Amino acid sequence: MQIIKVSVIIPMLNAASHIKECLDSVIRQTLQEIEIWCVDAGSTDGTPNIVREYSETDIRIRLLESDRKSYGYQVNMGIDAAEGMYIGIVEPDDYIWEDMFEKLYNAARENHLDFVKSNFYKFMDYMGKRHYQKWERSAWGNKVSYGSVILLKDTPQALVYGDHGNIWSGIYRREFIANKWIRLHETLGASYQDTGFALLCSMEAERIMFLEDAFYYYRQDNVGSSVSSQEKHSTIIKEYQWIWEQMQARKLTDEVSRSFYMAMKFHSYLWNYNRLYSDSRQKFLENLVKDEILDFDETLVSFVIPEKDKMLALWKGDWSDVRIKNERDEKRRNNAREILRIFKKVSRMVIVCAGEQAVSLLELEDRLGTGKVCAVCDNSLAVQGTSVVNRKVISVKEAVAGYPDAYFVIANKRHIQELQEQLRGMGITEEKICICQEKARIGSKFIDFLLMDDTMCHSEDEA
Repeated sequence: MQIIKVSVIIPMLNAASHIKECLDSVIRQTLQEIEIWCVDAGSTDGTPNIVREYSETDIRIRLLESDRKSYGYQVNMGIDAAEGMYIGIVEPDDYIWEDMFEKLYNAARENHLDFVKSNFYKFMDYMGKRHYQKWERSAWGNKVSYGSVILLKDTPQALVYGDHGNIWSGIYRREFIANKWIRLHETLGASYQDTGFALLCSMEAERIMFLEDAFYYYRQDNVGSSVSSQEKHSTIIKEYQWIWEQMQARKLTDEVSRSFYMAMKFHSYLWNYNRLYSDSRQKFLENLVKDEILDFDETLVSFVIPEKDKMLALWKGDWSDVRIKNERDEKRRNNAREILRIFKKVSRMVIVCAGEQAVSLLELEDRLGTGKVCAVCDNSLAVQGTSVVNRKVISVKEAVAGYPDAYFVIANKRHIQELQEQLRGMGITEEKICICQEKARIGSKFIDFLLMDDTMCHSEDEA
């Protein structure tokens, strides 16, 4: 190749279980003029050997060995080695659509962009099926101008377009990165170093664009990821402290830059607070009150900070509602655990009662695609014969007679004891009776709330 259009950086550590799918998606790109820098941080599971095998048949693949286990350091190594006009990042447990880099490159070159980013999909392999959830860029009340050049200096509200953690959903002009000396924070592990890179790119860039297409597939079931770690309860605070140091050194302390920084800081801190369990949450709050609150005006970037007053109160040491939240979140997690335990445990199930809880269970079953629900039953004559989520409701007596070996899941809060006694009286043994007291809460946060939470719970239990 005479001209390398995109340098792809893949930071790796013990990624043998997913790296082939990742590499396959990168080498199949319709944009052929790419180089692929795989930066390994001392993997012990054979990841480098897999990369070497691929490099024997594709000269575009190159292996770098990092002497630090640091996501930021690894990506920085790749940036320093890159020779392409643009830089892209692909994480080793993810994969990309075949024309991702061609579409991004064409948009960047034709419009002289400092960076261009797209939407993406979250995905998870769960119970034998791959589940997807599309992530679309949020403008926080403003309309996202997809496919149009955005002049950031004249359009400060575009600074907050969506989640700034997804640095891998776009490409960055290498000359822009070099001239502005934008690098990732080189803390140990993989601990939100993408946040600083993303914010600095936004504050330093002049011409950018967002595409409505979703090219990138972002894995959610990696128990080793930062979002699953309770030990990294306060790493996000350190990342923002580093970002502010960078901003001061770059003289990016004007009111707009400072307000953008604080808006994103609120957003990140609230997300971090909500993901933590009680013990880690307490440690985060103890570090939070030591962190500086800068003067800012979020209206300058047209941003409505979610739960601003609540976050400010926590920041200033008012933790009066924390115990209540801890109890509510623990109840929610236990409910998610129990619901998913039932789906994993049973081979066939009958849902008892056809109300809202039953509807949520049936929607979950459809989403998971298990095919385990064989019947829905109810004692109400008014309900029998009707349909609930495309299942005909039968009587409890019919369900017991037709499916005596199934598990009977009581989806009802008020009449649990009576229904248990009824089922036992009909010959259903105690171990075949399950209770679901809460709705399964299927919706836009299906993967994040149910599936990812279940993974986190299991990783904590096993530890």
